[in-house]
Amino acid sequence: MAKISQPRKKSARKPRQERSRETVDLILTAATRLFVQEGYARATTNRVADAAGVSVGSLYQYFPSKDAIAIELLKRYRERLFARIAARVGEMNAVTFRGVVRALVGALLHDDEIDNSLRSVLIERVMRTEARGEIEAFEERIEGIVADALRGARTRVAINDNALCAFILVRAVVAVIHGAVVDSPKYNTPALVDEVTHLIVAYIERRRRT
Repeated sequence: MAKISQPRKKSARKPRQERSRETVDLILTAATRLFVQEGYARATTNRVADAAGVSVGSLYQYFPSKDAIAIELLKRYRERLFARIAARVGEMNAVTFRGVVRALVGALLHDDEIDNSLRSVLIERVMRTEARGEIEAFEERIEGIVADALRGARTRVAINDNALCAFILVRAVVAVIHGAVVDSPKYNTPALVDEVTHLIVAYIERRRRT
């Protein structure tokens, strides 16, 4: 009797979506390392692909340019940062206001989750170029949760236009942080955290009295 051949067992393959995520993560990890160690100019897409262990053709399937990699890195960083800010703002009340503000400013200036050299590169390559339009409205989202905190009874702040107040605070702080990270790192010190905290608290206290 002829033997019935058994079908060969195929080796398990990872779902295409999972493989794609792994490839993207490899590319972003390699780009992060090269941007910091060699600088943005020297970290070509060929070098990033080589460091990630993928072909440059595979890299281009996900990122059409080096700037696109920078944009994705900044998006991911800002999503993590937004979650942290939202959690801290949720702790804010009349008693904890100054402490929460100081903690937030300190976290923005000295974030352990991102190398300052990388953050400087991302600001210069994304936030100060036309690529800025590719980033979702991070500042507007922060303004929204700050306005809600100011509006809430827990902060005991009576302001006629919470949205305008939040806009002024967020834009002022972001501008100072970008300047300290990129243009004048010598000012990125604990003293700057104190001064920005004082600026915010004094502004809110002034609005409370008017």
